[in-house]
Amino acid sequence: MAATDTLPDSPLPELLKRVGFRRRRLGFGSATQLLWTRVESNASLLALCRIREDLTAEDGAILEQCQEKLDAARWCLDKPAGRWSFSFWELIHEVDGLLLLVMPPSMLVPRALEIQQQFERRVTDAARAQLWLGADRVSGPLPRCVRRLAHVDEPGSGAAAAPSLDAEQARYCRSVLRGALDSVNQQVDKTFWQLSINVSLQVFSTLLLLAVFAASFVILSPALIQAWPRDLVPLGLLLVGFAGASGAIVSNMLSKERFVVATGATGRFFAYHLLVKPVLGAFAALMLLFLEQSRMLLSVDTRAGGLSGDASPAILHIVVSDNQAVFFTLMALAVVAGWSADKLLSSIMDKVLGRLLGQSEKVLPPSKPVGPATPPPQAPATR
Repeated sequence: MAATDTLPDSPLPELLKRVGFRRRRLGFGSATQLLWTRVESNASLLALCRIREDLTAEDGAILEQCQEKLDAARWCLDKPAGRWSFSFWELIHEVDGLLLLVMPPSMLVPRALEIQQQFERRVTDAARAQLWLGADRVSGPLPRCVRRLAHVDEPGSGAAAAPSLDAEQARYCRSVLRGALDSVNQQVDKTFWQLSINVSLQVFSTLLLLAVFAASFVILSPALIQAWPRDLVPLGLLLVGFAGASGAIVSNMLSKERFVVATGATGRFFAYHLLVKPVLGAFAALMLLFLEQSRMLLSVDTRAGGLSGDASPAILHIVVSDNQAVFFTLMALAVVAGWSADKLLSSIMDKVLGRLLGQSEKVLPPSKPVGPATPPPQAPATR
């Protein structure tokens, strides 16, 4: 019988249908299958929790909540498009926390040890770590509850084993584990949000930069380069603004911001990095061009047209070979200005104001005193 890579005609087992085996054939990646596996793993644990004989009415309500949240998580994965990942992980984290309240004691011990290990590794906030682990990292509520559940004696005590927990103590330990797991999940979700926002900003910045490149290529022409700076308005100003905006966009692509607020209204981050920063970079580039044309702080000239006889030379004087070099030098300076527009504008404004005040003192005549003129002193009489 010849080997084939096609699926058999017999129907697939129900589990393979639920973990996304057929979705792999439709082109979905293996990452989605891992998410389906995570959902079905929680579903299997939920089925094991249902067969406990000592379930209370409260435990039954918790199990129903877990089932509803797992169904919602499956619905998130079934969505063909949309930003479902944040909702999916929020649901999975809630199910993980609720299962700790109804999990059999034999299954709770390894889970408790895992939660403590994740807390010590992932939670970097010193105040939160001291609150849950204690100053010595062994006397806090989390390690004490883990030792009680694992029937390990307290540090320094001579007892062979910790006594068994009653129902109220077991509920307390389960609640502590759920709170610690919630802190771990919050830290993981925050990192996930930051990574997602950074990657999205880089992708949108790339698309915006390609659009700026396309618009610049449409405007740019050899005649404009040779006639620079005579044809400065309006195409020249537009090209300089595009160069400054591209510098700000490239800074978005290379920087990885650690946002203080990682959740909530993230549209403000996209508005700032994709709209405010490019506009600020374009303004900084135009400001640099205006200063170059005024010869106040910066000047870019050819060897044949130097400003050696200028009464007010610029602080920074760049000499290049020809007009084409002048054009591309100004474009490079515009990109640099857009890259660090927020820092550059404040320093430029201070220097421009100081320069203007210094020139005004040279131009304005000295002030004269107001009031009657005093007569000149007379020479003493001689005999």
